Order: sequence, then C-alpha cells, then structure tokens
Amino acid sequence: MSKKLLITDFDGVICDSVEECLLVTYNAYHRLHDASFQRLLDLQQIAPETRQTFRRLRPFLKGAEDFVPIFRSIEQRIPLVTQREFDAFRDEMRDQLSEFVTLFYAERDFLIRNEHRIWLSLNPLYGDFAAILRAKNTFERVHILTTKRQEDVLEIFGYQRVAFPPKQVSYIKAAGKSARLLELLREYDANPAETLYFEDQVDFLVAAKQHGIQTYLVEWGYVSDEQREVARQHNIPIIAMPQFTAFLNEVR
Repeated sequence: MSKKLLITDFDGVICDSVEECLLVTYNAYHRLHDASFQRLLDLQQIAPETRQTFRRLRPFLKGAEDFVPIFRSIEQRIPLVTQREFDAFRDEMRDQLSEFVTLFYAERDFLIRNEHRIWLSLNPLYGDFAAILRAKNTFERVHILTTKRQEDVLEIFGYQRVAFPPKQVSYIKAAGKSARLLELLREYDANPAETLYFEDQVDFLVAAKQHGIQTYLVEWGYVSDEQREVARQHNIPIIAMPQFTAFLNEVR
C-alpha cells in the first residue's frame, strides 16, 4: 500500500551552512596552491566582498565538487551570472574535480576533528526548525536526500537535540540525486503524486516534476532570481517557511 512521503534537501532547506562552506572552501582553495597556508578559523578575516560574492554565487552549487571552482571564479574575478555559465566554467576543470572534493572534505574534517564547536556553530538550522523538529513525534514518512555526508547531518542534528533516524538520511553526489529520489519512492512504496519534495536547487525539482512528484522551491534557501524564474516556468510553487512547516507537521 502506498503512503505519503516528504523528502527534503538539508543544506539550504533545513540548515544554513553557507558560512561553514565558505570557511572550508577558502582554506581548501589556498592549501591547494600552498600546502603550508595557515588555515583561517575566523570568517571575519575573509574580505567582506569575498563573503558577499560567495553567498551570491552559492545558488549555483550542487555538490562538494563545485566549491573550489566557485572560489576560483571569485579570486580570478570571472563574472558568472547564470547556472549555465557556472556549469561551463566548472566543466573546464573536469579533470581536477575529484581532487577538489578530496581537498574540500579534508578541510571540513580538520574543522570537525580540531575545531568542533566552530564547525557546529557554522551550521545553524533555519528559523525555528530545531524546535519544530524536536517537537515532531515521528519521522517515519520524512526522508532527507542530501549531498552532505550522512554523518555530518546527524552530528548537526545531535547538536540541536533532534533525534532524526540515521536510516532516513541519504547521502548522494549531485549527479545521482535524481535517481536516488526515484529509488526512495520505490523503497517507501510511495505514490509520486503523494510525494512532497523540497529543494533550494531548482534543477533537481524540474527533474522530479517530470515523474509526477509534488515539487516545491523554498524561498529562504540559496535561491537566485534565475532559479525563481525557472520554477515559475515549470509551475513549481515557491514556498515560505510556514508552508513548509505545515507540510512537515501534516506528514505522520
């Protein structure tokens, strides 16, 4: 028997990790060019213009392989205005992407191991989501589909005293996210028409909508004007936090 299912992204929907990603990316980028580079632990040491540009460009990023390329565009002052422009810029570095991912996670792991409190403080949950999730009686029909490692998601939830079931957090690289979404529907025996999918990256929603899944772009995440326009073109609703909370509370 099919049942209703709520699937949501983590970063940009539940968790605002942009500052953690900036710090990790900054250190990864500079250690790529100089292994003796002294890591920064304070975001205030990064130029305000760089911080603002990183936040502005964050909507283009879908997975860990994208962070070093986006920072290279900032350092080299390469103007990127559309998702297509960023994708083309990243693809020019295709042969280096696996190295970029390794560096990114090495720097994140350094923070987790050596500056754990700083790492946790840079991964706050949006709004009142910590309290809302703590108050939820069951997550049986809620699943997180994310490009963030499962253990990192669970560590952040643990810090926020949210008892989220590990088996209901799926980590997948960006390229496999749409396929994993469909696998989840089969695993839960869920009807696509009764499945709610929430994202801050519109490309994933466009792909999901083709399978009859109810898709929603969250307005508070890493969402650009370009993504909002794509959502409107595909009749994908753009929702606010209270609407998401209502959906979350309805799914039991």
